[in-house]
Amino acid sequence: MSDPVITFFDLIAPITPEKFFEEYYDKKPLHIPGGKDKFSQICSWNSINDMLKMATNWSDQNLKIVIDTKTVQPGSFCERVVNRDRMATLRPLPNKVAELFEQGATIVLDLMETMSPGIRSATEALQMATSFRASCNAYCSRKQHQAFASHFDSMDVFALHIEGTKTWRVYKGRFEHPLERGGYNNPTFSPEHHEEAKGELLMEIEMKPGHLLYLPKGVYHDALASTEACLHLSFGTTQPSGIDFFNWLCGSLGDFPLMRKAMPAYNDVAAHDAHVKDLVEGFSQLLTEPTLAGQFRRDQRVRAFEGLSNINLPGPEPLKRFRVLGLGVRLLRRGSDWRLKTPDEDHAISGDIQPLVEWILAHDHFDVGQLAEAFPATEENAVSALINSLTEKTIIDPFF
Repeated sequence: MSDPVITFFDLIAPITPEKFFEEYYDKKPLHIPGGKDKFSQICSWNSINDMLKMATNWSDQNLKIVIDTKTVQPGSFCERVVNRDRMATLRPLPNKVAELFEQGATIVLDLMETMSPGIRSATEALQMATSFRASCNAYCSRKQHQAFASHFDSMDVFALHIEGTKTWRVYKGRFEHPLERGGYNNPTFSPEHHEEAKGELLMEIEMKPGHLLYLPKGVYHDALASTEACLHLSFGTTQPSGIDFFNWLCGSLGDFPLMRKAMPAYNDVAAHDAHVKDLVEGFSQLLTEPTLAGQFRRDQRVRAFEGLSNINLPGPEPLKRFRVLGLGVRLLRRGSDWRLKTPDEDHAISGDIQPLVEWILAHDHFDVGQLAEAFPATEENAVSALINSLTEKTIIDPFF
């Protein structure tokens, strides 16, 4: 069975991607109501229970329990076992987890992005739309038991509500450019600091099945379930920072003999000063290398999509997958002619391939097999020619 095809537009409809990125992304929160079945392909209580039954997939590292803002220690619901790698680990006991849930605890399931076809498809849609790697956590909550006090996250959050009802409060306060490291993330600061920094209430939202809430990183918020059992998925996208760039750059400094050279003794002041000067000059020269930005872009691109798979069993060849760079691209008809309009150019296309182009632009990403399956009457050479043409026009981008 193939994964459900979920696009970024499916997630944020009826808001268009253009409107979202222009008005909301990294700017301000957005609540999007939706029908109760909007996310039914992505997740449900049944799918969560199926995943929890895969007992060997879980440990104290990816299943956590919180009750009334207090983290429950793993020893209260886990047993020590030896895993398949013959390493000692703490594995959750199903009866203990269920017992704590009945008492009002919130079960937090981390690293969910590839655990089911629906969640995997939604994760990929977010990665394709934002160009950044996405993660997913599931939160299973009980009525009137708050898991987390007011806080901010170090990533942009897309909260998809699956079951039950939960009240979210979003505040005017925002931590500027948070990082997942001490001094710049939520755990660094005291509850008293957060209470003051969150500021006045910006919006209070009742989230129901099919609703989506987008929160830019750093925005203060909290949530409280208002029905007996409540389930939502929290997808996070993390953007590389300037620190990531310099960490990447420092990782390659070993390629330069000067950087590997031992420092003079600290008490040989003249030699030490001279060597530091040489290092600074060498590093400055490296920073002006014309190809530096391009090298980092390639590394950033690899990291954004490294969690995706191109396995195509039982086929011997890996999938050829493409990301659709469709923002600002329009397919227009002028009389009997079709034009593909991009922000920079206007391309004529033939009427026989117009349906294929329209199909491609309706997706965040696709593989050649999906395109061929959608249009079985189109010759393979024509499909290949179209793929090459759209790649040259940077309307699609191969990432495998």
